[in-house]
Amino acid sequence: MSEFGDLANMDIDRLLRISEEYSAKVQEMQERSADLKGHAESKDRRIKVTCTVDGGITDIDIDPRAMRMSAANFAETLKTLIHEANADLQRQLSELMTETYGAEANPLSFKDNQKEAHERVEAAAAMFDRTLEDAMTELSRISKQLGL
Repeated sequence: MSEFGDLANMDIDRLLRISEEYSAKVQEMQERSADLKGHAESKDRRIKVTCTVDGGITDIDIDPRAMRMSAANFAETLKTLIHEANADLQRQLSELMTETYGAEANPLSFKDNQKEAHERVEAAAAMFDRTLEDAMTELSRISKQLGL
């Protein structure tokens, strides 16, 4: 081990390359997600709803014949279609994230498994704490060697 411990063995170029690749993926994800549209339509195709990531509900198309529905039925149908359009958009986003980041790194995959998400966050925090503690120990040792 060198006098700087594991810090001296860090491949900075590799870390920078990984960071740049991740940034490029985030940029690609943002650009591609802007084009996604969630759709839903009633069984009789008289009411259609469209939503986007940036605009929320962007279009509601209502055939005049749909106005013959009772107000309560119309409202319930519209709420259901808004929910379905958002679910369609979320499905598309999840597919895009899986395609972009891989199934294991898809952030949306954790929404259904809170326990796994919590465990991963705790493991990452523990690893960060160990790395920080190792770095601080090494810096303290170097400081003592330099008489600071």
